[in-house]
Amino acid sequence: MKKKMLVLVVAVSMMMSMIAACSTKESEENNSENAAVPQNFNATGFPVVNEKVTLKLMGAKAANQGPWDQMMFFEEMERLTNIHFEFDTPDNKVFQEKKNLTFASDNLPDVFFAGSLTTFDQINYGKQGLLIPLEDLIDQYAPNFKALMDKNPAIRRAITAPDGHIYALPQVSDIIRDMMFFRTYLNAEWMEALGNPQVAQTTDELLELLKRFRDEDPNKNGKQDELPLSFLNVKNDSLNIPRTYIMPAFGVLEDRPNQSRLQVSGDKVSAVFMSEGYKEFLKYMKTLHDEKLLDPEIFTHTDQQLKAKGQEGLIGMTMHAAPFSVFKVEKPEDNEKYPLVMPLTSAMNSEKLFTPRPNITIGTFAITKNNPHPEATMRWVDYLYTTEGFMLGNQGIEGEAWKWKDDNKNEWERITPEGMNKEEFRAQNTPDIGSTIPLLKSMELNYKQNDLVNNILNKQADELSQYAKEAMPLLFLSEEEESRANILKNDLMNYIAQMEAKFVLGKESFDNWDAYVSTLKKMNVDEYVEIYQKAYDRWIATN
Repeated sequence: MKKKMLVLVVAVSMMMSMIAACSTKESEENNSENAAVPQNFNATGFPVVNEKVTLKLMGAKAANQGPWDQMMFFEEMERLTNIHFEFDTPDNKVFQEKKNLTFASDNLPDVFFAGSLTTFDQINYGKQGLLIPLEDLIDQYAPNFKALMDKNPAIRRAITAPDGHIYALPQVSDIIRDMMFFRTYLNAEWMEALGNPQVAQTTDELLELLKRFRDEDPNKNGKQDELPLSFLNVKNDSLNIPRTYIMPAFGVLEDRPNQSRLQVSGDKVSAVFMSEGYKEFLKYMKTLHDEKLLDPEIFTHTDQQLKAKGQEGLIGMTMHAAPFSVFKVEKPEDNEKYPLVMPLTSAMNSEKLFTPRPNITIGTFAITKNNPHPEATMRWVDYLYTTEGFMLGNQGIEGEAWKWKDDNKNEWERITPEGMNKEEFRAQNTPDIGSTIPLLKSMELNYKQNDLVNNILNKQADELSQYAKEAMPLLFLSEEEESRANILKNDLMNYIAQMEAKFVLGKESFDNWDAYVSTLKKMNVDEYVEIYQKAYDRWIATN
């Protein structure tokens, strides 16, 4: 009997120990789960944090913008989320230098916003641990952006580094006009003065039209002061825009996503700047220069100076976002009078081609190792990938910067203070005008805007889009490839830019083209092309 009682006691004791152990394990797991969710944080709903937190933000500020700490966008986001920012906003002209110094000194902000983080930045500083991987945070706390990537796998491919991590979030746009941003326009008054001739369809027809602009005094001032063709000197790369809008007439396209100046044809990567089509394009630009059809200041003037010439009635054809950006347009509806030049063809190419801007802009947002609230920060930015976040980020607060025209929300319009320019007011409200911020830009909402100019430009972009063809997809190089490609690219692009100007201005004869190509070979251009070929082959393998 005593033996049986002893066995029973031992059995009960063991059972109690097991229950206690299970209870302890369950408690530890619950504590672990609770520890995974930070205090003062809401995984769903708003506010994101119950008690206000302050983070340091660094971003590139455009000259036309007001102070970021006074923008209704950031004020409304703070009200919604309870996250306050202290701002460091260098001018976008010096931002890259300031950003590099920030990384080098390890004096990091908590967040990069409108951060212009290159693939090299992401790989290099991600590897060093200065930028944190975002993919787990996206899975847990960014349902809107995650759904966007699931819907469009190209986004995930574009932002995933070769090590498998995501270090920065992009801006994504399905607005066609964003991809057809710069368009080619003719001066409506000059066309009327010439009897409204047919809009040029070929490079030869354009040449003849520009000669008429030069010779027939279309601005009717009795002087031969006309500038038949003038355009913006983008980032001190004066032929950047013509390479996008005129060069395709000769059968070659400009790689805009990677800015490599390479193109893919039949899965083969090649250097545009060594092709026959590029050579013919430069010859054409030289003809425009020799015939005094090209503004002699295209290599030096600013956007403000370009617009001043247009306002004075001196420009016959330009390439810009809208007619009013250059020409003196009296009424909004008059923007439609300025003829849009469709892509041209030439003797060596019969296909109308146009190089669009990428609809994915990488490196707009990142979280650094210093950020004490990465979960909350991810929830903050995820709001910008919603329709409500788009309207706030793109325009400002509903009722203060824009409003719905009807209860069914079929149409909206901007609200602009009396005597204030619409774009000036928007630049005070949000950094989306002038800076590339993390955002999902919605074509559906854009097309609902009650704005005549917006409707005109959308219609033109739709028409132009049928000719759009990508030169090369957005590629992510490995760390070693990126480092080597940047070294080669810097020297190559400087040399090419110098030679472009020399060929066009007649300071270098096309008889020396072979010597130009030979110099590129000595500068390891073949290695440069091969780096992108390997990256493209990897991209193909993942599709």
